[in-house]
Amino acid sequence: MHIDLHMNTFHSLQQQAISAAKQQDWALAVRINTELIELNPTDVGALNRLGVAHLQLGESSAAKTSFQKVLEIDKSNTIAKKHLARLKSNQAPTSPNFNHVYFIEEPGKTKIIDLHRLAGKNVLDQLSVGQLCELKPKNRYISIESGKAYIGALPEDLSFRLTKLMKHGNQYECYVYSSNGNSCSVYLRETFRSDENQDVHSFPLVKSNLATINDIDQDLLFEDNIPVQMLDTDLDEEKGSYEISDQENEN
Repeated sequence: MHIDLHMNTFHSLQQQAISAAKQQDWALAVRINTELIELNPTDVGALNRLGVAHLQLGESSAAKTSFQKVLEIDKSNTIAKKHLARLKSNQAPTSPNFNHVYFIEEPGKTKIIDLHRLAGKNVLDQLSVGQLCELKPKNRYISIESGKAYIGALPEDLSFRLTKLMKHGNQYECYVYSSNGNSCSVYLRETFRSDENQDVHSFPLVKSNLATINDIDQDLLFEDNIPVQMLDTDLDEEKGSYEISDQENEN
C-alpha cells in the first residue's frame, strides 16, 4: 500500500511538472521538480526540467548544477549537454515551444507497442494521447495502468524482458500513444539503465526508415531545435525478439 501511494504521488507530480512547464510557470516548475528529485534523485527528466526552469528564471548557477547532475547519471544526455553548452557560451535562454512536439524514437531506449488484454471500451475511450501510465509487473505480463484504471498489458515476450531488466535496476516511463475503443498503443522509454544492464538494450535495435512521429514526448519540451533522429516504428508484435539470452546478460 505504501509503495502504491508513493508511485501515485510520483506520477501525479510528473504530470504537474509537465503542466507547469507548458504554462511557463517556472517558479512552480522548480518546486514540483525539486519534490520529484527528493523522491528519486536519479530522475533525469525532473533534473532537466528543473534546469530549464532555473534558466527561465535567470538562475544560471542553479541550472548548471542540475544539468551537471544529469550528465553524472546519463553521460550521453543531449538535453543537458545542449544547455550546458549554451551556458558556457553565455547564450540567452529561449522559451520552450509547445506547438510542435513529438514522440522521439531513440534506438534501443524507446518503443511504441500495441497493448494486449485490453480494458473495456468505456476505459479506452477516456484515454488521451500523452497520458502518463504505470508499468506493473504481474506473473506473466506487465500491466499498464493509469491512476487506478487498468488499460491493458504488454506482450508476454516484452513483459519478460522488461521485468528482468527492471529487477536489475532499470527504470521506464510509459505514455499513451494512440487509443480508440478497440485498440491502444503506448510509448515506452528507458529513463535509467543500471550498471548491471549497461550493455543490454531495453528494446532490440531494428532497421527502419526515418520518419516523424507526431504528438508529445516530455523530453522534447526542452529540445528546442536539437536535430534528433526520429525513426518509424513497427507497431506489430515482434515475436520472440525480446528474450534476453544468457550470453547477453553476461556481457
